[in-house]
Amino acid sequence: MLTFQIPKAAALIRIAYRAVLSTLLTALMPAALHSAEPRIVALHGLESAEVRQQGFTLPRPMTIHIYARGGGIRQIMRTPRESPLYAYGWILNAATREVVWQMDGANTKRDWDYRVADKYLDLPTGSYEAYFANHGFGQGLLFARWTRNIDRRSLQAGSPEPPHGFVFGVSDADLLRHWREQVGNYGMEINLPGGQPSEVSTFEAPLHWKNILLSLPASNDSGHWTQAFHVRRPISLHIYAEGEGSGRSMQDYGWITDARSRARVWEMSLDKSQYAGGAQKNRRQVETIQLPAGDYEASFITDDSHSPADWNAAPPCDPGLYGLTLSVPSDGELPAVSLIQPLAWTALSELVRVGNGQDRRATFSLATGQRIRVYSIAEGTSHDMTDEAWIEDAIGKHVWTMEHSRTHHAGGATKNRLLDELITLAPGTYTLRFKTDDSHAYGHWNDDPPFDPEHYGVTVYAVK
Repeated sequence: MLTFQIPKAAALIRIAYRAVLSTLLTALMPAALHSAEPRIVALHGLESAEVRQQGFTLPRPMTIHIYARGGGIRQIMRTPRESPLYAYGWILNAATREVVWQMDGANTKRDWDYRVADKYLDLPTGSYEAYFANHGFGQGLLFARWTRNIDRRSLQAGSPEPPHGFVFGVSDADLLRHWREQVGNYGMEINLPGGQPSEVSTFEAPLHWKNILLSLPASNDSGHWTQAFHVRRPISLHIYAEGEGSGRSMQDYGWITDARSRARVWEMSLDKSQYAGGAQKNRRQVETIQLPAGDYEASFITDDSHSPADWNAAPPCDPGLYGLTLSVPSDGELPAVSLIQPLAWTALSELVRVGNGQDRRATFSLATGQRIRVYSIAEGTSHDMTDEAWIEDAIGKHVWTMEHSRTHHAGGATKNRLLDELITLAPGTYTLRFKTDDSHAYGHWNDDPPFDPEHYGVTVYAVK
């Protein structure tokens, strides 16, 4: 990337130019955006929210007029279709959750510092959701590019701007100031050229379909949500999941666990999920599975960035359903499933909240041969465990060992590993062991902690 210093005089001229332009656009905005056509949707106010949305229902095939003003980094040549915009709008089919129209580099025109869409669109009868998002801001000059994530949380908290300067291009403070000059002009309006606006009803997006069993909305960073449910007889279960995945792993994702066997019966993964629009790391997995009678737990976790609390890249095209939604497709099967409290487990022995450089042990006895549940969170890199958990019998033989190949991601850093399984032990006395290395343990994380830090270590539970 080409970097250079902008002369102070040129910078001052540019600032003055932008101030005048912003004043003119603000004054002319009502005439530009508000036509004589009746309006059914208006999405503004991006100063305080990254995404604005509104649902509307067309009672018959109708033509709508979309006028939207967004932004994207200026290109030397004609802006290609795939060129990302940092402020743009789109429309979803509320039933299928698929995009029917979206602003891009090809269907918008440059209007000074903005990208403008002015489109007449024919839509069939149905319900739709209009969205407008502004996750960040950027500028470009020749081959140089500057981008900045706009985190409304820090702005609303009154966090000070970064130091002002022009070293190596445009400073972070400059980008933030220029964004503030322009954000009030971002937005999208949908007008109705023919017909009466009273024909079109509106609703709060997203439109939730019927027979939803549970919803785990992943509303913030570093979150963990779970809900137990009981299935009385075999059913079909529809799964709609949106999360984040890049490299070779998922960062924000969900799964379903058989509450009694502790086996995962479904999990969101990179290979099964598909691109969800927006940033390439947005993933969506939609499928229907069959579940036998039993008790289950649905879970969803997020890492420390890129969620509805602050999209650090373009949000997915269905941002209101980020997380995990489970529904029952058949009305007749709905009475066969219900929400319950998580199963209660009695701890036989535990070594938890284990810090760095510790070698801890605890004994427990079994009067009869029985199944027990072992729940352990530890650090593991590559294919090995760097923090170790195991169980010894009375003569010191290992009867259970935490092996990396059987673990799952425990949230946070990829090296946080979770093993939750049932094993069978003969009657006798046993020693529970947990040993940590010199880094990344309870209270002394050198990377993001797991979603259940209070159980860092190993716990043995009785199985009822």
